[in-house]
Amino acid sequence: METAELLKQRLKLVYRWYQGMVNRDTGMLEYLYIPETDTFVREKSPIRDIASVWDVEMLSDFLNKHELRSLIRKSLRHYVNYLVERDSHLILDPDRLEEPSSIAHSAFMILALLHALSPRRMEEITALAEGILHQQRPDGSYKVYFHDLPDHGEELYAGEAMLALLETYRQLQDARCLQSVELAFSYYDAQYFRCHRVAGNILVFFANWQSQACRLLFECTQSTEIKKDVADYLCRMHDQIMERDFYENVERHPAQQVSVEVACALEGLNEAYAIVCNLDDKRTECYRHRICKGLTYLLELQCTDNGTEKERGGFGLTLQERAQRIDITGHAASAFIKSGENGIECRLPSANH
Repeated sequence: METAELLKQRLKLVYRWYQGMVNRDTGMLEYLYIPETDTFVREKSPIRDIASVWDVEMLSDFLNKHELRSLIRKSLRHYVNYLVERDSHLILDPDRLEEPSSIAHSAFMILALLHALSPRRMEEITALAEGILHQQRPDGSYKVYFHDLPDHGEELYAGEAMLALLETYRQLQDARCLQSVELAFSYYDAQYFRCHRVAGNILVFFANWQSQACRLLFECTQSTEIKKDVADYLCRMHDQIMERDFYENVERHPAQQVSVEVACALEGLNEAYAIVCNLDDKRTECYRHRICKGLTYLLELQCTDNGTEKERGGFGLTLQERAQRIDITGHAASAFIKSGENGIECRLPSANH
C-alpha cells in the first residue's frame, strides 16, 4: 500500500476517534480519555480546546467529512462568548478563561474561526489579529500576555501568533500582518534561536510552530532575501534536532519516546521538507528519511484493532501509557496530513496496535 493511502486510512480512524470524544451533554470535546477505565477526564485547558477545534476543521477538510460540524459550531459559539473588547481590539476574557489571556488564545481563536465553514466572523478575526499586532514590540518580539505579566511560553506562543497573522493575511490581505511576521521571524531567529535561548527539551516544539509560520511566510513574502533567510532558518532548526540524534533515538528506542514530541517534530520537519524539496536534493532525501522514521513510530503507536472502542484511532502518551489527549492526537493527525500532502513515500510496516 502506498504511504499516502495508508495515512489516509489512519486519518479516517482519527476522525472516528474525535467523534467518540464529543461530550453528549456539552457537544464539545473531552480533554483526555483513559482506556484502562473507559473514562474521560475533564480538564479546563482553553488553548488546547480551541486548538483542537482547528485540528478537527483541518482534518474534516482533508477528508471532506462533515459529521463533526455540530461540534465545531458549538465550540466556536462557546468561545466567541468569551471575547471582550480591550483598547479597540478583541481578546478572550481572562475571567471566563480562568487564566491570563495570551496571544496563544487569540491565535488559535483566529485559526479556528478562519477555517470554520460558517458563519464567517471576519470582524472578530480582524479584531483578534489587531490585538496580536498591538502586542508586538519594536524589536519584533511579541508580549505574550494582555496583562502586566512576564512572558511565559513564548517558545510556542510566538510561532502560533505568527501563523495566525499569516493565515489572516492570506484571507484579508492586510499588509500589517505580513510585515509583523517578517519582523518577528528575524527576531526569533537572530535574538532567540541563534542566542541559544531554546532549551533542548523545548526545541522540537519551538521548531514546529516556527516552521509552520515560516513555511507560510516563505509563500507569502515578496522578498527574495527573506525567502532565502527563512529557508536557512528552517534548515538550521531541523538540522540541530537531527544532530542530537532525535530520529535515530525514535527508531532505536521507541519505548522511551513521548508521542507529542515525535508528532510535533514531524509537523515541523514536513514544513521544512516542503521548502527544501525544491532547493536541495541531498537535504530533501535526508529529511524524507527522518520523516519515515517518525511515521513508523506514530503508526505503531496509533490504536487500530486492539483496545476499547473509544480508544481506536487515537494516540497514547507513550507506547506503554495508553491515555489519549486531544492535543496529541491533533499533532499526530497533522503530521499524517502534512506527510501525505508532501507526497512522502516510505517502506512502512502495516502496524496494528
